[in-house]
Amino acid sequence: MNVQFKKGVLDLVLLHLIHETPLTAYDVVERLSNRLEVSANTIYPLLRRLEKDDYLSHEKQPSGMGAPKKVFTLTEQGKEHYTALKASWLSFQQEVNALLGGDSYDENNLS
Repeated sequence: MNVQFKKGVLDLVLLHLIHETPLTAYDVVERLSNRLEVSANTIYPLLRRLEKDDYLSHEKQPSGMGAPKKVFTLTEQGKEHYTALKASWLSFQQEVNALLGGDSYDENNLS
């Protein structure tokens, strides 16, 4: 997948995953790396930035071994940001699909 495409939607995807259920950074990396081929080196800084921007918060929970784990949840501001990003993405996706030929998009017919 095109790297620029991934960069443009990682915030939305991260917020979506955590919106569905509170997750640790490790869980986020596992879920994303299977689908979008992203590494922990990409995800951890995004989580830190989203937390700094007050879209995420974390709670430390015992891990059973070693240091406690951080479990991330969306803040109220994060929920609002997620909703706005998702609406923007869906609108953008519709426009791009319309430009590419809608539901009958054929990559061999880009004229």
